[in-house]
Amino acid sequence: MSVRSKRPSPILGAASTMIDDEANALVTAGGRFHHSFEADVTAIEPDPVQSRKTFAEAEIVALAATMEERGQLQPILVRSCGPTKKRWMIVAGERRWRAAKLNGWATILAIEHNGDPEVASLLENLQRVDLSPVEEARGIQRLIEGKGWTQDQAAGALGKSKGEVSGILRILTLPEDFLGVVLTSELAIPKHALVELARVERVDDRDYLIEAAKNGRLTVRMIRSVRDGENRKAAGAVDSLRAIGIGNARSLNAKFSFRALEKMTSRLREARQNGRVLVPKETAHLEALRAEIDHLLADSWKEK
Repeated sequence: MSVRSKRPSPILGAASTMIDDEANALVTAGGRFHHSFEADVTAIEPDPVQSRKTFAEAEIVALAATMEERGQLQPILVRSCGPTKKRWMIVAGERRWRAAKLNGWATILAIEHNGDPEVASLLENLQRVDLSPVEEARGIQRLIEGKGWTQDQAAGALGKSKGEVSGILRILTLPEDFLGVVLTSELAIPKHALVELARVERVDDRDYLIEAAKNGRLTVRMIRSVRDGENRKAAGAVDSLRAIGIGNARSLNAKFSFRALEKMTSRLREARQNGRVLVPKETAHLEALRAEIDHLLADSWKEK
């Protein structure tokens, strides 16, 4: 008894052709783009040297709730960190991975990334999640040092001007203990304020402003006022008197109006009674004024 071979179903054949056509349209062989896949959450680990170090718990909880409700709308970027593609290190998207873990997901949507992981990680964070200014500065510094880049090259890769990159990096010249407080978000100081603060050259002035920041009193206007004071060279008592508000006194000679000095004395007394706290440049002006007064009085006693 012969066995008749089954003829292929025309319906199945057509369906198979349609599936192949659609597959080719969605995933092209040799395409320039890497496609997403489901990666085991437990096989993924964060990059220990990535820029972002702190993650607010409330932020992760909120993201987890959104992902649970709407799904994962954007894959994370990973790179292979073993001889076989069984272990992955996060290039970008650690918040999404943490949220998936919080939700108890077994897998997460990922895309393998073979480019520069440091650049991709920093760009991802800069574009999607606000890094703290300290994290951003340290991330850019690590790129420059690790890649041997100039500030121009870093600016080009990050889509920033060279001046902006230079200002951000200058934040790292501030005292390390102060940067630690900013990093942990104990002090909410805007990036532009930190850049302005880092441009203050005098250590005493900078220390005064840092104390003001710790007390919640720091403003950009205050920083610029102190820095402008640094740029003005003292010219003896005349500039000191003018800075305090004497007026147009040109010298301590016969033309000088001591009525102006009486007004200044009254103003100083009022400031003291009101508990006025002097900034460093004001202290310097008063000390210069006191020195000139002492000299004038000493000369007067000599003549007597």
